[in-house]
Amino acid sequence: MTSPYVSGSIVESVVGLLLIESGDRSNAMTISFFSEVAHHPTALWVSISQGSYTHSLMQETGRFTLAVLNQTQKDIAISCGTVSGRDFDKCASLDIYRSPGGFLFLQGALASTGCSVRRAVPLDDHTIFLADIVESHLDSRKAHLRQLLLSDL
Repeated sequence: MTSPYVSGSIVESVVGLLLIESGDRSNAMTISFFSEVAHHPTALWVSISQGSYTHSLMQETGRFTLAVLNQTQKDIAISCGTVSGRDFDKCASLDIYRSPGGFLFLQGALASTGCSVRRAVPLDDHTIFLADIVESHLDSRKAHLRQLLLSDL
């Protein structure tokens, strides 16, 4: 993947997939700017460019899934990180399923977490979304796989 986002990376980070759905529109976006915020209540943050399609969907719905990718899911990270959801239905090629709470979860991910946005904090050309984790699925059968890292791309 030839991208200044990857080649210019200074900090090694885990790669995930943000899945979002608003009405009849859905999108998947490769993401590495995320982290857990707190254990009680369980919460995390994600940072999304304000000009992205995902950002506009996030403002509409306030719900998303963060799926932590494993080392065998490099192709998913690349395909969802190189085209815009405005132009291409990235979710159509993914093996996703609906969780009991109605979130889009990724089959085979190390973990999928359904989140509800608590607060949005604008920061230059990105917005940091602080979100409560309201549902999750951890695939313990994948425990022998390590997470996909930015340097793997």
